[in-house]
Amino acid sequence: MPSPSPSTAACAWPFAWHRHAGADLYRLQALDRSMLGAPSLYLAASDGVAWQNPHGPIDLRADDWLGSGTLRNSLYVEPWARLSSVRELALVIDAQGSLRVRLMCASLGKPAQVLRETRLESAQRGRLVLPIGAIDALPENSRLFWHVDAIDGARLHEAAWCTRTRPNASTRLAVLMRTFGRTLDLRHQLTRLADAAAGDAFLSAALARMDFWVLDASVGVETLWQDAADHELNLRVIRGPNLGGGGNASHLIHHFLAACDSHPESAPDEVLILDDDGVLSMESMARYLLGCSLRTRQHITSLPILMKSRPAQVWEDGGFWGRLNFHQHGEFGRRRNLSPHLLKHGLSLDGFEHLDAFGPLNHCEYATFIFFGLPTAALRRVGLPAAFFLRGDDIEYSLRAQAAGVEVITNPNLAAWHEPGHSYGQEYMAILHAVLINLTHSESDAATLSQWFEQRLAEHSSIGDLEGVALYLRVIDALLDVDGPLLTPGFEAHYLAALPACAATPMAALPEGDRQRLEREAAAHGLLIRPFLYPGYQSGTERHRAVVLVNHGAGTYRELAPCDPLERLALMQRYLASLQRLTAEFSDLKAHWHARLAASGQPAFWAEVAARHATATREFCRSSFTWRDVPAAVETPLRPTATLPPAVPIRELRQRLERELSQLSQLRQAEAALPTAVRAERASTSRRAAWRRRWSGWWRALWTTPTRQRQIPPSAPTLPPDFDPAQYLALNADVARTGIDAALHYARFGRTEGRRYRL
Repeated sequence: MPSPSPSTAACAWPFAWHRHAGADLYRLQALDRSMLGAPSLYLAASDGVAWQNPHGPIDLRADDWLGSGTLRNSLYVEPWARLSSVRELALVIDAQGSLRVRLMCASLGKPAQVLRETRLESAQRGRLVLPIGAIDALPENSRLFWHVDAIDGARLHEAAWCTRTRPNASTRLAVLMRTFGRTLDLRHQLTRLADAAAGDAFLSAALARMDFWVLDASVGVETLWQDAADHELNLRVIRGPNLGGGGNASHLIHHFLAACDSHPESAPDEVLILDDDGVLSMESMARYLLGCSLRTRQHITSLPILMKSRPAQVWEDGGFWGRLNFHQHGEFGRRRNLSPHLLKHGLSLDGFEHLDAFGPLNHCEYATFIFFGLPTAALRRVGLPAAFFLRGDDIEYSLRAQAAGVEVITNPNLAAWHEPGHSYGQEYMAILHAVLINLTHSESDAATLSQWFEQRLAEHSSIGDLEGVALYLRVIDALLDVDGPLLTPGFEAHYLAALPACAATPMAALPEGDRQRLEREAAAHGLLIRPFLYPGYQSGTERHRAVVLVNHGAGTYRELAPCDPLERLALMQRYLASLQRLTAEFSDLKAHWHARLAASGQPAFWAEVAARHATATREFCRSSFTWRDVPAAVETPLRPTATLPPAVPIRELRQRLERELSQLSQLRQAEAALPTAVRAERASTSRRAAWRRRWSGWWRALWTTPTRQRQIPPSAPTLPPDFDPAQYLALNADVARTGIDAALHYARFGRTEGRRYRL
């Protein structure tokens, strides 16, 4: 099939998904069946319903049910109600067959309620529209979802939440990604997005509005991207130096903004920063694009981050930086510690009990660069991320954005998966950058900072971990080195010199089963097992045969060798001397690093960085979006489908059973109203008559049936005279679903299995 050009009417944006009552309905959210993460996050269904195919329809047999009340397919109302121009909603069900649809609404602390209920009876494929009404009339913090019950065989093709509000037709989204050594992971994500959009008119129209910018600092990068055109995306790939995740982000943003200045007529008005090893669905990307097209004010958008290793567990839903009010005896001032507070951290979504925790609009203090979206105008107003090699760049940028009046929210209608990790090198950068951030965004004084480093010294020295002490000493020395390259246009030199020393501490791989066994048997073997960071102060370590440090995230361990007392004391003396100097010079250091941090977020700073690396930076690949299938316009007929699952007359059977049960109930009531003597006489007469009929029939058959025929059973057993096929199928639902003839099944199998055929 030839691919149309994006200028055709069918490819137009915004994409009108359905027309109802003379008005276009624009799709906000549709079914996400990408199967990223845990299946329980997508749909709930009765046993035997196969819904995992991301493109095909979902077949429902009689009495099957399907529900969207999950994380990925509920509609959380607050982001649409408070951050967009959407004023009314509708649910559009694309289906055929016989089914019942219930529109449900739930909110935090309240039971779910039915908003609308209707039925669809159609042998042909069609769309059922359920108007929800004004979005402001819904209960506060609502979560909407639908529940479908199949009466007879039915097929669900699509279900989408729509609005009459027309999205902005000019919205374009620039997706910025940078990588070093993870080119294959990044390309796999691009392939997943393109494949998900192929054949889907709406997702294709959304993907055509996205421009992907990639800065790749990997070795042999041009070879890795030689077939980049196969992605069939609006894609630019730039070769560049390794400035770390944070530095590469700002280096890429600088080149992106320069291109926008050169061609303002085609410049994207929205920017999305994505990590190279994060995972998210094309449906999430399309939902975010719709949110941008309907936004009413500038804000930064992120999303719940779930773990790849535990796909139904939340790692974070935004966070607050160093705020003491989250801790016991905390406060609400501007003093901060050196660690984040992750919202909803560890929340399990294996069941449905925590879904409504995402209902209220989540205002947070910082969002992660795993998914970080904002308008291009807001990006220019806030500036570029600071010159951090890795860790903390997203925290600093979020705090700076809030100071400029740009709020940070997370949208639960979106989701991504990422795997957290930590190491000595990452801890070095995390603490160094945390101190630099607090020197600007906190009122914490020298005493607070000194106490924190004193605690690290006490903990690691108590177990003889000299490498741990040396790690934090390197952080202090970096803060004292005001003449070094840190936070200058040559900032990467500092990290390239410091990180190898952090990586020099060896840790061996330890399988999870062995780690659990080691921890269970530690006391018996005289071992003290502690985390490799923040081990806590340990007294009496001399009573243990050895101390083992474990990095649970990486699955590695390290057994501490006995340390020389003189070496330990010498290291502690250097540590305390540097800490004493940091405390004494705190005011001057604060002013110095505050000025450097502020300068590193300015366009002029990154223009100088770009000039330094002009030779190493070059765009070597550019491709355009290609339509893989012809999108279906609103007015075109829906495609014909295969035969529906075999229909079973469940409604007729139920009606007949209800009539017979009613008649039986009336007979029992009439019998109960008779005098006791009459009931006893009737029962006795009935038993004698039944005994005579049974024996007379047996005696007659014995003398009238030839001997040869009595020895050979009939090849086709006769049915009981009172056999009712409808009741037999109603009483045996498994037989009804097979579509086999009721009489034939009973004759061949039901009789020997003792199945009932009448009430």
